[in-house]
Amino acid sequence: MRTSLILFVLIVALLAIARKPRPVEDREGGYLETVQSSTSSNTTLSVATFNVQTGKSLDGVRDASKASAVMQSADIVGVQEVYAAGWLNRVGWGDKQSTQFAAAGKFSILYSPTRYRWFRENRGNLILTKLPINTWKTSMLHDSSGKSFRNLTVAQIKWGGQNIAFINTHLHTGSGRVRQLEEVLQEFSIHERAILVGDFNSKPDTQEIINVLNSKTSRFTVVDAIASAGLALDDENRIDWILTKGFKVTGGETQSKGISDHPYYQVELKLFP
Repeated sequence: MRTSLILFVLIVALLAIARKPRPVEDREGGYLETVQSSTSSNTTLSVATFNVQTGKSLDGVRDASKASAVMQSADIVGVQEVYAAGWLNRVGWGDKQSTQFAAAGKFSILYSPTRYRWFRENRGNLILTKLPINTWKTSMLHDSSGKSFRNLTVAQIKWGGQNIAFINTHLHTGSGRVRQLEEVLQEFSIHERAILVGDFNSKPDTQEIINVLNSKTSRFTVVDAIASAGLALDDENRIDWILTKGFKVTGGETQSKGISDHPYYQVELKLFP
């Protein structure tokens, strides 16, 4: 009886440890080759952001192929809320979510997990790209929750003869969100030409966003590319963003909520000289 009790306590303790989320460490890496060349012209770059809600649609069905089809025409996409490879994926059973989301567009994949859970990487964010990445780094953001960890990933690409920082992030919904936003905007500010995308969980009346859009400290003006392209759906409540520096917005397209609980936004960009 005593042995059974001890075994039960050990199992409960192990499950409690396995279930508790832990933050992933900062990471960085070098060149990432693409599986196909960009489909963009020499003068136009297609950039998108999509919180895919782990592939779950508003009707409760999880089908990554639908989100994959929507994203396929973009050159580079920041994707949020993606599951990491599961244990079955690791032994060759099925495709991990990042591979499923990349399929239709034949993208290369840069996955950035945000937390460990159940003794493995659990979930995170994803950059899908048809452009080579020269270097990249992922940095964990300040956390006040102790469980819902967030990060930002900076991928350095070269396009049109210019060095460009592509930054993808997903910020917290509650305590600590403002500080995370400040950290992300600080990273954005240090690059001359940059594209910052993601789910900020911050509406257009957020003071930090207002400040950066009104900033005159950079060579280039910061542009709310979604609004500039005329894509803002229910704009006063919008929390998904594409901010740019060093680009002119020439158009774009959007997909309303349904495939995910977030809209999909894609913009067309040209370089300012």
